[in-house]
Amino acid sequence: MSIKAVSFDLDDTLWPLLPVILKAEKDTNQWLIDNYPGVEALLKSKEAMKIRDDLISKKNDLVNQLSKLRELTLVELGIRSGYNREESQVMARESFKIFFTARNEVTLYEGVEETLEELKKEYSLGVITNGNADLEKIGIDHYFNFSFSSSDLNTSKPDPVMFEAATKHTGLDAHEICHVGDHPINDVKASLDFGMKSIWYNGNKSEWPLSDIQVLEVKYWSDLKEAVQTF
Repeated sequence: MSIKAVSFDLDDTLWPLLPVILKAEKDTNQWLIDNYPGVEALLKSKEAMKIRDDLISKKNDLVNQLSKLRELTLVELGIRSGYNREESQVMARESFKIFFTARNEVTLYEGVEETLEELKKEYSLGVITNGNADLEKIGIDHYFNFSFSSSDLNTSKPDPVMFEAATKHTGLDAHEICHVGDHPINDVKASLDFGMKSIWYNGNKSEWPLSDIQVLEVKYWSDLKEAVQTF
């Protein structure tokens, strides 16, 4: 068995992201309007996006710190809406709790837990994600031996640093790890370039966009274990 560990992307690999984010944004915005009505006008404009972009332009690494970026954006939004800094900080902190709760209320793709349970018997399992999902809150942290996010490493896939963290943690060579993810560049190409094996999770049944790269594709989680065993 040449593969000794399997790493996973999270969003759109273990669960669909869009419905989660839409609900999280809806819940958060309603809470903000109910509790801080002064922000409603700017909240419904493009001001929050402009604030976010301005913050990133001043401090580039915020793009890897999604939770911090959201809170800082809301603090500035509160100030521009007429609240003082202290009020805005409380608003940002409390509203983020609403967002983060909803952000972790995901619906796993069919077969995820059953497949992770089976894979865990034979491989060390881990996570390499650009997102800010909380495995413990979701209730699947017990399947994984390691987890690295953009906020942990202050960088994002496709940076090889993200994949290097897995080799350092496990003590394995890159070719002994298989990475599974939905993004053709951030997950598949990046992990292959680093020397890992890679599986493209194509739950959306899209066309593979990189004609110069041969890829092992899986459309259903029930087929994943067999795919890993081909290496």
